[in-house]
Amino acid sequence: MLINEKLSLPENWEAVLDMTMLERPVGAKQSRIYICSPCRAGTAHGVIRNMKAARVYMFYTYAYFHGIPKALHAYLPVLLNDNFEDEREIALQFGSRMLKDCDLLFVCGNRISDGMYSEIEEAILLGLDIEVFNKAVFDALVERYKGNGLDLSRVWHEDDNLHHALAMGSDELAAYWGGDEYA
Repeated sequence: MLINEKLSLPENWEAVLDMTMLERPVGAKQSRIYICSPCRAGTAHGVIRNMKAARVYMFYTYAYFHGIPKALHAYLPVLLNDNFEDEREIALQFGSRMLKDCDLLFVCGNRISDGMYSEIEEAILLGLDIEVFNKAVFDALVERYKGNGLDLSRVWHEDDNLHHALAMGSDELAAYWGGDEYA
């Protein structure tokens, strides 16, 4: 949890996340929050690290925003390998469909991948509110889209230190989940 800009995860945080997501009441009205963060990496270890970071973002989002976090890339790369174009296309279509059912988009991490830019652009076109937690990422996003006709009025940045866990990249987060061979 975020305490004085630091993240501490309970020892069983992944089990808590899984049970929280599975046991939430049917019909409960909570915001659906699409988690946009890097997935692709140069190695399988990097992908796993990014998947685990997406799970941390989900855990934190649920704990602090009380919305239902949606991060396909927290689990889907185990089933659909990004290195195969047909499987990547299925994953991207799945993500696009899920994004349409969300209420807002959180841009998490300390960099923006090409896939993230596509999701962010789609969210802008859908009129979703977009919250960016890392100032450098926000600046890169504004720079990329300024002057291209997209309405950025629903895109905003929170102070990096307010929700520091959502501004950190997978390499930084690995120090907090500890105990695995990818940390």
